[in-house]
Amino acid sequence: MAPSAAKPPEVANLATKMFQALLPSRSGAIQKPVGSLTLGRATDNDIVIQDVLASRHHAFLTQTPLGTEIRDSHSVNGTFVNGVRVGSAVLTEGDVVTIGNVDLVFTRGTLVRRTEAATRTGGLEVNSVCYTVDHGKQLLDHISLTARPGTLTAIIGGSGAGKTTLSRLIVGYTSPTSGVVTFEGHDIHAEYASMRSRIGMVPQDDVVHRQLTVNQALNYAAELRLPPDTSKAERARVVAQVLEELDMTKHAETRVDKLSGGQRKRASVALELLTQPSLLLLDEPTSGLDPALDRQVMLMLRQLADAGRVVLVVTHSVSYLDVCDQILLVAPGGKTAFCGPPDQVEAAMGTRNWADIFAKVGADPDEANRRFKERNQQSSQPPSPQSPADLGDPPQTDLLRQLSTIARRQVRLVISDRGYTIFLAILPFLIGALSLTVKGPKPGLGPADPLGIAPTQPQYIMVLLNIGAVFMGTALTIRDLIGERPIFRREQAVGLSTTAYLLAKIAVFCVFATAQAAVATVIVRLGKGAPTAHPQFFGNSTFSLFVTVAGTCV
Repeated sequence: MAPSAAKPPEVANLATKMFQALLPSRSGAIQKPVGSLTLGRATDNDIVIQDVLASRHHAFLTQTPLGTEIRDSHSVNGTFVNGVRVGSAVLTEGDVVTIGNVDLVFTRGTLVRRTEAATRTGGLEVNSVCYTVDHGKQLLDHISLTARPGTLTAIIGGSGAGKTTLSRLIVGYTSPTSGVVTFEGHDIHAEYASMRSRIGMVPQDDVVHRQLTVNQALNYAAELRLPPDTSKAERARVVAQVLEELDMTKHAETRVDKLSGGQRKRASVALELLTQPSLLLLDEPTSGLDPALDRQVMLMLRQLADAGRVVLVVTHSVSYLDVCDQILLVAPGGKTAFCGPPDQVEAAMGTRNWADIFAKVGADPDEANRRFKERNQQSSQPPSPQSPADLGDPPQTDLLRQLSTIARRQVRLVISDRGYTIFLAILPFLIGALSLTVKGPKPGLGPADPLGIAPTQPQYIMVLLNIGAVFMGTALTIRDLIGERPIFRREQAVGLSTTAYLLAKIAVFCVFATAQAAVATVIVRLGKGAPTAHPQFFGNSTFSLFVTVAGTCV
């Protein structure tokens, strides 16, 4: 766990024990029976799993009267047998055990890593998928696609053709009405819980906090995504490798809001590469970029594919499709109009002018799909889909660890924005000073006249303080409520606990709000004197005023 703010050991231990009490399944370590074989990331294991998502001591094999049993050692990302997460399971010959992004086959009483050919046969296979919504409206109509490791595929088409629906289906967010999507031999929808770590999804909106440097953003993301037993040095090494692959090392200490559009997109891609996915899908990565940056992004995707990944890009841009291995053109209604290498476009469509191609396909999508089927002689009978898409249980990351990471990141976000920090610091002084403008003798917060009709000085002061407290609380939180939605949704998809996120935000904002309330209260106390009414809290009237203002602010 990354170091956080210093605190007394007894406090830290008490907090840890409290969280362990709330999470009994995570408390304590499983004792390994004598003679067992251990599996994990650490080099002292009998079977070393070289994957960033594997825990140091992830699982172990032991002999039982029923046969060889695999037991999970309370790992964060889980142990899967044939795509199902298990605490323990008796293995039979040929069972596939998945740890992180690694497949192992049980054979002759032990586990061996699946061969490269067996693991990656076919890469991504989209087999005649259809997707129908309410009232029978078909958004995807028998779309098929094969993308092998080391290939870059562009998914293009007019607005509303179904590109986004197809991309969500490929990454497992949506289940097909019919048809099957497999990756590395696994059905993505039937085995999504074990496959989610192999799939990286980069949405159109940037999912990096702009107030942080690239290095800070990646390190916080690594804390959230990698196992808790990953050391700070190991996380730094993973971050450095990702930055080097994306040629972003020289921008590591640059704030994200100072990067160019193409560099910001690289930073978003870097977040996904932390977990070493073998399937990467990007939604409109070149949207809003000029032609030069468009080309930079497409060349970056080409390099990512050349490293052995399956890379798909959903795009409206057609300027640099020649760097792709294949193009899938989706016609309105989710029909396939073309699927093949870029150099076959002219022979299939009669022209290389994409404006003419889009116009022709949009005018008669059924004819475009019929001609495509004639060229490829596709079977019209799709395979039956497996069980509906199930997002599965997210990685069981320590709630306390996530809370600490989000809280530290939130503090950094506030203090990294100099203008915002100055505004928050000045605001309580302005609120306190505004209350001093109310005319009247000291003490200004004396008891109100019960027979008076017009508002008195104490009432005016309290109204101003309460309105100011509401404004201070709103100023603290409104920016996060509006701006962090895309980031939160992406982090939630990879295992961020909503509870940890909310508790961390509340804790940080309460601290800032309490500090602001204290400043405003002190100013009023010095300017108008202490309240003379009977104190409600701890026998101190000034503290009673502070609690009132702080409570309103929070």
